[in-house]
Amino acid sequence: MLPSVERHAHECVQQLFQFIDAQGQGDYLGEKVSQLQHSLQTAQRAVDAGADDDTILGALLHDVGRFIPEAERMPKMIAANGIYYGRQSHEILGERYLRGLGFSETICQLVGAHVMAKRYLTAVDKTYYDGLSASSKLTLKYQGGTFNEEQVRDAQKDPLLEAKLAVRRWDDMAKLPNMDTLPLHYYERMAVKSLLKSRSVIELHGRQYKLPERPTVAICIDGFDPEYLDQGIADGIIPNMASFVKSGFSTIANCAMPSFTNPNNCSIITGAPTAKHGIAGNFFLDRDTREEHMVLDDSLLRGSTILEQMSNRGVRVAAITAKDKLRALINHGLNFERGDVSFSAQYADKCTVEANGKADVVKWLGRPAPDQYSGELSLFALEAGVKLLEEGNADLFYLTLSDYIQHKYAPGSKEANDFLAAIDRCIGRLVELDAVVAVTGDHGMSDKCHEDGTPNVLFLEEELNQKYGKDFSRVICPITDPFVRHHGALGSFVRVYLDEKRGVPVQEVLEYIRSFSQVQLALEGEAAAEKFEMPLDREGDVVVISEKNAVIGSRPEEHPFDNLKGHRLRSHGGLSEQQIPLLRSLPIKEPAGDRQWRNYDIFDVALNY
Repeated sequence: MLPSVERHAHECVQQLFQFIDAQGQGDYLGEKVSQLQHSLQTAQRAVDAGADDDTILGALLHDVGRFIPEAERMPKMIAANGIYYGRQSHEILGERYLRGLGFSETICQLVGAHVMAKRYLTAVDKTYYDGLSASSKLTLKYQGGTFNEEQVRDAQKDPLLEAKLAVRRWDDMAKLPNMDTLPLHYYERMAVKSLLKSRSVIELHGRQYKLPERPTVAICIDGFDPEYLDQGIADGIIPNMASFVKSGFSTIANCAMPSFTNPNNCSIITGAPTAKHGIAGNFFLDRDTREEHMVLDDSLLRGSTILEQMSNRGVRVAAITAKDKLRALINHGLNFERGDVSFSAQYADKCTVEANGKADVVKWLGRPAPDQYSGELSLFALEAGVKLLEEGNADLFYLTLSDYIQHKYAPGSKEANDFLAAIDRCIGRLVELDAVVAVTGDHGMSDKCHEDGTPNVLFLEEELNQKYGKDFSRVICPITDPFVRHHGALGSFVRVYLDEKRGVPVQEVLEYIRSFSQVQLALEGEAAAEKFEMPLDREGDVVVISEKNAVIGSRPEEHPFDNLKGHRLRSHGGLSEQQIPLLRSLPIKEPAGDRQWRNYDIFDVALNY
């Protein structure tokens, strides 16, 4: 277990027990014991009964929803005579709070069920109701009343029912003014041990990930087409990645669609397709306002991330990007006060402790802030990761690079080889420092030109509006980002929004789009969302994907070719750029060919084998 994880578990339990101690001295709903005495007596009953640790802790914490600060926001239970009888749904709040801390499912369910158990017992045992105190009988009304027959049958299917009923009975008995009990601090070590055990994994989007037991690094090489790996190995310039292929783990995986940077970085850090996290492009159209927006932060991200969940367990996370547009996405939920670090190479000279977890990054690393249009941007991010590992200041790393070189230079070119060799040296240093290293890409890269070197572009909005009338369509290119010199905002995947008032059947529009030689696939938005696991509510009326050697734009004036500066257009976004390598420094037991791997399996590969 990492020292940072153990330390965080101790801190969480200490804070929890401080809440109990500070607020537990108050009156317990008119009974002759304090709230703290009541909790300790309930736990003592569990100890005396020989219960296991989780059941004892469930008994101790059954009223935790009354102690925590969030309890003040829950509705009060006040009788007609004005007497206060506590907060409604405190058991639900307590269960949610403990689950957020990472306590076991058993403890969380026991805490969340003590009101359910009361309602069950009053339904199946009349003597139980008769034995309740006056205040407990009154609060029963606020808690939903006695179970009906159907609710009783459903409860009897619960494998934890007996434990839940036991905690409830101990709860009812824990109201004696002079009962001797073990002190609160007796349970602190038990709680830490239980918390560490249940925190050995996190779960997100139906997948579990083990907490790292040694430094673990996941690297996303932007634009990492398999040809770069194959050519680099053939040319002998990437010995470390070559060793991964030979004696570690290596396979060809598919990225999420569309094969762009933002969607795939979000898929990587969530372990899920874009339908789960909601980021399906770098650029999108708001259907309600008809305004176009660039995705520059995490405000549209749905749910949590692997990095956030690891940070919540005390794992020190370093999320370093080449491009700043990604930093504000992947640092979602990180805690810089607790030791997490997240910054971009692009704005390394602007970092602060408050916003990034580290200041003076340029001075710290000993190299100048790089030009955003250079391979140095990626190498800065990698070398920063190496130095953090050398200093022992992070446990789990996500290092994501820029594809400037791949957009400009084909596999085997001197520039591409020099860049990959430098990346490989950094990877080798990470391995030397005893890290588990996993490598993948966010997308591949293809040449998008005619034989004469001119870009092979279909300006789809222009074509549609010429055929069906001015402003009939709006074509959104999700590749659009602040780095227009990479690709001129031209990619192989676009979303088309149609003016429904014109009355043109979508199928007619689809057939027309399919008539162009540059088009590989054209689908209605709903069909595309289902086929490629994309969020339907953020989809266009039509989705169009180009052939391997082509790109799709909107209108010529929106795509400046002068940014190419004599280079052939190389870009991505389509099915042709979906394949990327997935590598690990160490072998795994599962044969690579036994499943369809995805780039967002990288944390599974890095942590679970």
